[in-house]
Amino acid sequence: MKMKRIGITVALLFCMGTGSLFAQAYKVVEKSDKKAPVWYESAESGYIVASAETGSMEEARQQCLESVKRQIIQAVAQNVEFSDSHTVKQTSGNGDRITEFVDQYMAEGSTRAASLPFIKGISLSKVDGSYWEKRRDKKSGKITYAYAIRYPFPESEHKALVRQFEEQDRAMEDLIKKMEEHISDISSVEEIDQCITKMRPAVEYFFDKTRREWAEGVVQNYRKLPTFITAEGKSDGKDAYIVSLFIKGKKITTAAMPKLTSNCASQLKAVPCGEDILITYNSEDCLEDEENFVELTFKMPGKSLKHKFYFQVK
Repeated sequence: MKMKRIGITVALLFCMGTGSLFAQAYKVVEKSDKKAPVWYESAESGYIVASAETGSMEEARQQCLESVKRQIIQAVAQNVEFSDSHTVKQTSGNGDRITEFVDQYMAEGSTRAASLPFIKGISLSKVDGSYWEKRRDKKSGKITYAYAIRYPFPESEHKALVRQFEEQDRAMEDLIKKMEEHISDISSVEEIDQCITKMRPAVEYFFDKTRREWAEGVVQNYRKLPTFITAEGKSDGKDAYIVSLFIKGKKITTAAMPKLTSNCASQLKAVPCGEDILITYNSEDCLEDEENFVELTFKMPGKSLKHKFYFQVK
């Protein structure tokens, strides 16, 4: 489950061909500045440049922000999985080969990663520069908006986020490993749900398929534990019975007392007795020639466990 760190230069982004994004296959109807800024045409250390072209200004702006988030996630957390679609075009201009990357970002692949603490602080208010154009396609007449932003992301912040992320990531992995090893040491019925609850943050945190399936598998193994619980008991004198719970042969306890029913006995009572449960009852109304019994019903996570014992009236 170890993460492999892969060095990445955050300044070399998918917008390396952004200059060609503003190529003249259209007519510029309106723009934010007389001249397009220089920053989107080249990689710049300490900044992320993102661009998008859609049918509305707001959508293009939001896609730029999502692209910034994704690039920061990729720079910090190497095992995040994304669902992407890329259109790559190659054109020639003044003898130079220009590659145009149009990123159609699909957010569903990073839904879990978007919950990372450092992602929540990314906003358009921190943008260092922006530029937009309203365009009309020369052939179809379709109106689109091209938007580009320059987002500060200094190396010092990058290193700090990597450090914070790795600490949190390691803590989540350690939690699941600990719970995976602890499953054979369960000492009570209640502990099963407690462990499942304790693992929930890690299950929700893991955004890569491999570790998420691993964590979910450990949780599922805990959910199966009640199916292995059995009850055994023995008489403890007149109108008394001791019952014990076991999981795969190991004795466990429970704070929840069983529901008691009987065909004839009265004053049924169940109380803790060390690691066991003491059942007491009154058999005065029971007949000697009857098959007298007391039935215990334990409520377990996801199941009920029944245990019946028979007694004779003397």
